[in-house]
Amino acid sequence: MKKLWRMSWQQRGLSEHESLWIKIMKIALLVSFVAGIFAANLMGNETISNAGVLNDYFIEKFRYAQVNGENLFFYIVGRRLPLLFLLFVLLFTSLGMAGGMAVLGWQGFSIGFMLSAGIAKYGVKGILLVLGGLFPQYLFYIPVYGFCFCTAVFVRRRFYRENEGGLPERKLMYGMVLLVIGALLAVFLTGIFLESYVNPMILRQILKIF
Repeated sequence: MKKLWRMSWQQRGLSEHESLWIKIMKIALLVSFVAGIFAANLMGNETISNAGVLNDYFIEKFRYAQVNGENLFFYIVGRRLPLLFLLFVLLFTSLGMAGGMAVLGWQGFSIGFMLSAGIAKYGVKGILLVLGGLFPQYLFYIPVYGFCFCTAVFVRRRFYRENEGGLPERKLMYGMVLLVIGALLAVFLTGIFLESYVNPMILRQILKIF
């Protein structure tokens, strides 16, 4: 009975600890998003007007270009998967939380920057253009990065602090983490597929109003 009571309190402590880090993650995303907005406002109009999908040359070319989904898929895989694999590796080290927070912070900063730059250049239409450039793939990317961070918190708590259960427990937990990695990879690849085949169609429709 005492053992069950102790395990219950330990589990409660774990949940509270993870909830705290989830709150920190949300705050960091918000702060980085706001920082991106301020950064865009501090830069010159010429600099922000050529950022990402706001580039006039990109818009003009993309409006008439025929996008090869297969080629784009493998191009995006080469651009995005190395960072994700790095996060997966860092999950098993003491740098997992820092890596996850850094990637999430950069995502928040980039989105805030692009939205502010889009408004500065095109007004309300700029918001639609930037969001069109992110949809629907970022509905998959951001949760994957977020779960990477949460998994890093879990790993650090169980493997590097509590160190309970011995080697069998560690093997079991590592196995669970590998299953999570497999699931996150599948979700991320779904996002890449949508970015390759669905996002160009959405973006082309939005560009009709420009």
